Amino acid sequence: MKKMTSLLAALLIGVIAGAFLFFGAVNLNIVQSEPEVTGKVVLRELESASSLISTRYNYSKVGKYENSLEINGWNIPLTDKFFILTYDGEALLGCDLETAEVDVNKGAQVITVTLDPVKILSNTIDEKSIEVYDESKNIFNPISVNDYKVFAQKQKEAVEDEIRSKPVFEEASANTVEAVTKILGLTDGIRDTYTVKVEFREGAGGDS
Repeated sequence: MKKMTSLLAALLIGVIAGAFLFFGAVNLNIVQSEPEVTGKVVLRELESASSLISTRYNYSKVGKYENSLEINGWNIPLTDKFFILTYDGEALLGCDLETAEVDVNKGAQVITVTLDPVKILSNTIDEKSIEVYDESKNIFNPISVNDYKVFAQKQKEAVEDEIRSKPVFEEASANTVEAVTKILGLTDGIRDTYTVKVEFREGAGGDS
């Protein structure tokens, strides 16, 4: 009887130990298995780090606005108005990730990300940085809020022309390739498994 009891106890312990080993192995396999890499997974990773996939162009400017009332194209005397001010701004260059396409070639272990050309995503003037150095006080033609709006728009257009005249788009494109490659290179399932390639569609970079 004692031998039977000991045998049953040993058998029970063996079953329990086997169960622990089995489920432990299953859990270990689940923990160690890497997530499946799909185009949606890649896009989600890029969208979550969209602020890193952009290039900032910071600028400080001095601007002057002049205007006067006119009749039939002739300036009316004593209606001149002007202001001179300094300001800081920032233009953001990058790609629209909503149009990005991802091809995951599991056989060749290559991920190809296709993007639209880099463009100016935004261009803003920091209102807190504005300092007025001189302005007219003409009762016949006072400075209005609209004057500042017109001035700001023209200044932004001038900055964007400046950006086009410099190799900023080329630098932004290179930064985009580097950022996308690094971000995906740190992603589980991609790191040490896939080669990442970044391509741009044909066409010139545009404005926001």
